[in-house]
Amino acid sequence: MTRPVPVRSGFWSECLLATPDADTLVASYDAPTARETLRWLRIVIRMLQSVLTDDEAEPVTVWLLFGHRRSHDDLAQGRPFELVLRPSRRPGLEVRFTARPVIFLPLADRDPRGLPACSQQWAQPMAVATALTQYAPPTRATADQR
Repeated sequence: MTRPVPVRSGFWSECLLATPDADTLVASYDAPTARETLRWLRIVIRMLQSVLTDDEAEPVTVWLLFGHRRSHDDLAQGRPFELVLRPSRRPGLEVRFTARPVIFLPLADRDPRGLPACSQQWAQPMAVATALTQYAPPTRATADQR
């Protein structure tokens, strides 16, 4: 007789940098509740406010103060959430935040005291603010070569 696999529901959140060439995962987070998911998103988004102009930061501030409540309700009712920022000082760049309900399956034989060697090879993605400041929009010469 087989044992049922213990699953748990939760939420998966991502922060992606989308350029004309590729999307790069900058940060991700798994949370057990919609509230914890939005807490993480609000912290990351607050970090980004410093690289936005005043006009770009205004809708972000409104979302931080009021919009996250609707986002919480959407997540709690099983609907995904997405917020996209387009910094004008960085043409061609989008910062995309997503969160969605998921079901987490346990990993077979996962023991934190004896993780496989490959777990040590994973390096955390670069910090969001660092990634934004390092992004250089394509120059006219680069765009002409395509």
